[in-house]
Amino acid sequence: MTAFEFSAAASGRIFSGTATLVMIVAIAAATLARLNADTLYYGDLITFFLPVLFGLSIAMVLVAFVGKHHLLAVIAIALAVLNGLPLFLPPERAAASATGHDLRVATSNVLGGRGDYSDLIAWSTTSDIDVLGQQEVSGYVLRHFGALRAHFPSTPPADLLGRHPEVMAWSTWRIIKAEHVENVPVVPGEGWGGSPLRLELALPGAPDSASDPTSRPAVIVYVLHPTTPRTLDQWEGRNAYLDAVARAIAAEPPGTPIVTIGDFNTPTWSPFFQSFLKKSGLVDAAGTSWPTATRFSIRWFARPFYFGSPIDHILVSPNIEVKRFEVGPDIGSDHLPLIADLRLP
Repeated sequence: MTAFEFSAAASGRIFSGTATLVMIVAIAAATLARLNADTLYYGDLITFFLPVLFGLSIAMVLVAFVGKHHLLAVIAIALAVLNGLPLFLPPERAAASATGHDLRVATSNVLGGRGDYSDLIAWSTTSDIDVLGQQEVSGYVLRHFGALRAHFPSTPPADLLGRHPEVMAWSTWRIIKAEHVENVPVVPGEGWGGSPLRLELALPGAPDSASDPTSRPAVIVYVLHPTTPRTLDQWEGRNAYLDAVARAIAAEPPGTPIVTIGDFNTPTWSPFFQSFLKKSGLVDAAGTSWPTATRFSIRWFARPFYFGSPIDHILVSPNIEVKRFEVGPDIGSDHLPLIADLRLP
């Protein structure tokens, strides 16, 4: 090797090491912010893209090894472990078996304001859904949902929903009580978001027991949609919303079967989602720590390349069996719907 070749090789190694170091420092800073996501706004935003951060960490491990930057490779491995651990930890699971009635629930953010809802209506009315929760439902959207009204015999009363309900529910099971959860902050005009619904449902064919104050519902369903955390104020509002609903669920009578569905605007890996599970006592019906993305970009990425984050969720009380859970098809929204087959205790 000539002196020139040696000098070029040394320069290339220095450049390679510097570039790798810069990337690892950036990943380390993002990781540190994510680890403080419970108090740091931008750290929580990073949790929306935790698999990307994990992938970049793995890439830096390979780059550092190929470049023979062994110390940087060790640091990259540590970052990969920190960012990969939440993706692979086994989640708490629902009941292994139950002996009650079967219930199929679904949730769908309808992408309010678009013109064509035919795919959404077709999927909603042909999927044997018992309870369907929706988000971004305006009065304009409702005018397109005549087929849903014909298919689902029970809905919350019109005076509760108002002209622009935002959060909507449709049910083949009789709704014996519908109300908004109290003391939940919803800031008008701060992006999509609406008052959470609480529904008490009776079993199909069960006699009307509204006059019996001691009767208990077969299941209680919450439908949520906190605002998207695009600003610090919205982030704080979303977190307060989730905290209030979690406390309301925790206050339900012990043993009551509870299902909570909706667009949480919160990814699985956010500390605020994990806090919601802990406070409410519910478990994620997805049954995995790395669920499929449900909210995806339709501005920057073409279908069917769904780049996004799992922010739509179906949660159940631990005494409910999850027989099947799946992400539904593209029905014209920027969210994919979720559907779960449950068995009540």
